[in-house]
Amino acid sequence: MSHSQPPIEGDHPPPGYVRIADLLSALSLAADLAIGLPAEHAVRSCYLGMRIADQLKLTPDQQAGLYYAGLLMDAGCTAWTSHFARFLMNDEIAARRDYFFYTDEHNPFEVMGWLKDYVAPGQPTHVRAQQLLDFALHGKESTREGFRNTCEVAGRFAERLGMPEMVQTALISVFEQWDGGGPGGARGEAVPLISRIVYTTSFLEAFHHVGGRTAAIRLAEERRGKAFDPTVVDAFLSIASDDTLWETLEQESVWVLVLALEPPSPYQYLKEEKLEDVALAFADFADLKSFYSSGHSRRVGDLAERMATQMRLPKAEVSAIRRAGLMHDLGLVAVPSFTLQKPHSQLSPVEWERLRLHPYHAERILARVPVLASIVPLIAAHHERLDGRGYYRGLSGSQIPLGARMIAVADRFDDLTNDTPDEPAVDEEAALQRMSDEVGHALCPDAFGALAEELRASGATSVPRRKPRSPAWPAGLTDREVEIMRLLVKGLSRPEMAKQLVVSEHTVRSHLEHIYSKVGVSTRVGAALFAVEHDLLR
Repeated sequence: MSHSQPPIEGDHPPPGYVRIADLLSALSLAADLAIGLPAEHAVRSCYLGMRIADQLKLTPDQQAGLYYAGLLMDAGCTAWTSHFARFLMNDEIAARRDYFFYTDEHNPFEVMGWLKDYVAPGQPTHVRAQQLLDFALHGKESTREGFRNTCEVAGRFAERLGMPEMVQTALISVFEQWDGGGPGGARGEAVPLISRIVYTTSFLEAFHHVGGRTAAIRLAEERRGKAFDPTVVDAFLSIASDDTLWETLEQESVWVLVLALEPPSPYQYLKEEKLEDVALAFADFADLKSFYSSGHSRRVGDLAERMATQMRLPKAEVSAIRRAGLMHDLGLVAVPSFTLQKPHSQLSPVEWERLRLHPYHAERILARVPVLASIVPLIAAHHERLDGRGYYRGLSGSQIPLGARMIAVADRFDDLTNDTPDEPAVDEEAALQRMSDEVGHALCPDAFGALAEELRASGATSVPRRKPRSPAWPAGLTDREVEIMRLLVKGLSRPEMAKQLVVSEHTVRSHLEHIYSKVGVSTRVGAALFAVEHDLLR
């Protein structure tokens, strides 16, 4: 995504442009929810980083890079949650937050306490013992793999959002530590300065939220020269006596202040026509939460757009419905992957309540972006029903915006025609038959009619289960490599892939190495994201 800098006109973007910081703020809030930290964790960390940047006299380019990296620091946080949840057999959001921020992995007593609290609670003794043994043997490497996946995805999202290479590079190294204890083993000044600042301020903000300024200062002193860069710590300690610093951090919201701190740069504004790219990034960010949801939001957005076109709605309304369809599930980032991968019949009352609030969370996230104001009501209402038995507001009939009714139909069709935790996929005709029984009380007749008409107009195979064999897969991929990528997206391990394909695990490993090399990634989630971006899942 390219940026072209328009004239700066005060605090508001010029006509035809969107302020990129508004979009990054929304993504940062989504990431805060996804990692289980209070709203504006990333924004407050960014504020700390900019204060440190002033103290260190960073160049204007470095300050701009730090600002955007600070807001995007957790942009890859949904990348490994499905894998982590499967291992824990538990709510991985709370577990990851407490492990990363508040557990010293070098202290066996703290690690044992974390294991006791989070690994397979409530499972039979033999199951829990096996999971604990697996963590003892493989937990450290699995955690490092998770960080590597997270960093690669964050860097990819930054690239897609048009961020400069400085930001992309910083995000790829954002978990590296001064003493070399990070996932990649880089140490000292081999870690980009922006990464060192972002890593440090993330912890300082988290500890300040729990224990106040004393806790943040103590943490900085304890980790100086270890995980934290001494220069960054010294800059922080030099401003820690300023009461204004703490009073700002302790405000209910600091976003308006942080928005005003954005340094002038060629990346401040984005053409409105590029919002499609942003919506796609938000869609993929949400869909990484579950093995079952890869590509779901893209398919819903595409189908809702086709339905709206079939109904001959105005072009602007069609575009709005498509974007809303792409971002309809953004609020699911606040729901544990462990919950998303369970059949609805097995959800506890607490889990069900968290799930049914995901439209509320999406509304809360996107309300920060003025240019998206027209589509937020569509996203907030996409699980409402005509009979008033939907969620989260219990709207009924004409209270539900037409666009939301259309997204509901597209969403239901995609769920039925793709595997979910509740049931395997059915074909298009069977899906339409099932949905026809829901029309009038759950689903909108006009929207359902538009779906049926669009499918008929496009032919019986208008939503193909899978693309045909192709001699021209992207990046020179072979048919077998695409087949392996599809299994990878579903979360299968190498032994599971080998069993399904009736080949050796060594053969699968060799294929994966070739895939990573061809598509320019180094992790399985990076490859999965490539598959989604290039529509290789069907």
